[in-house]
Amino acid sequence: MDLKALTSQQIVCGWLLILGSVIFLPGGLLYTGRAIFKWPAAQSQNSLYWERGFVMAAILVAALGFVLLERLLGAAGEQILAPLGLTVFLTGTILVLAAETFGLDRQEMIHAPIIAFVILAFLGQAAFGAAILRSGLLPGWVGWATVIWNLAWLVILPIARPQDIYYPWLHYVAPLMIGIMLLAGR
Repeated sequence: MDLKALTSQQIVCGWLLILGSVIFLPGGLLYTGRAIFKWPAAQSQNSLYWERGFVMAAILVAALGFVLLERLLGAAGEQILAPLGLTVFLTGTILVLAAETFGLDRQEMIHAPIIAFVILAFLGQAAFGAAILRSGLLPGWVGWATVIWNLAWLVILPIARPQDIYYPWLHYVAPLMIGIMLLAGR
């Protein structure tokens, strides 16, 4: 892969990872309004569709970013952890998209695939962090921060909130950081 193609792929990857985090924001805000603040306007079925639609679009865009990140890491010489991380993250993405979609009609989440997504997303992103460390594509602190962030929440959530470990915003911190660093050029 030549340097120009790698640079354009790096730019698109960075923007996709950032965009996934940005797309999640309105969904998170709508959820907060519906579930926590009990906004009357947020109680409608249409509002629920928009809320969950943003959540699903965000994870899909983030997954596309991780597909490109896996290619970038492969081009940088990391051939083991990045493909494993991608496979685990994509498996979780499929599960959460199915749970979110089926949950719309029932107006409640299907918990087993959500729990599986949380575990798989944290493990997949941790594997990407380790792949960043092995490849040298980004500074080492980005890899360490990604690994620590994801593994720490994987341990903390079941202890602190065993009945509800689904906090989707936690899955957008590392991609946002990685995306920004990719666009920064290191």
